[in-house]
Amino acid sequence: MSTQAARAAHVERRRSTRLPIRQTLIVCGDAGRFQEQTCTYSLNAHGVLVALAATVKIGQMLIIQNPENWAEREGRVTSLGRCYAGRTEVGIEFTEPALDFWLIRASSKTPTHTD
Repeated sequence: MSTQAARAAHVERRRSTRLPIRQTLIVCGDAGRFQEQTCTYSLNAHGVLVALAATVKIGQMLIIQNPENWAEREGRVTSLGRCYAGRTEVGIEFTEPALDFWLIRASSKTPTHTD
């Protein structure tokens, strides 16, 4: 399978649409040993992609806080991506879907951001 076909297959498996929305978040880990403010690269009802300076591992549990509505969700690190300027792209999957966390509403199965 080509790289392009593999990416397309991966995208099709998503449970909800990724939205390329920039939003400030606070990520906490290691029982409060680190707390870092960051920005989303993309988000959906089931997780988020962020850049972190903190070192995290696949499977590690993190707490994600949304300062817009003070909501808090638990998530698990599912992927580690590119490193740039001392920060690593980190994919985080929520333990439960979180439409209310992002202040988005569902239209059939696809979330949309509300402004």
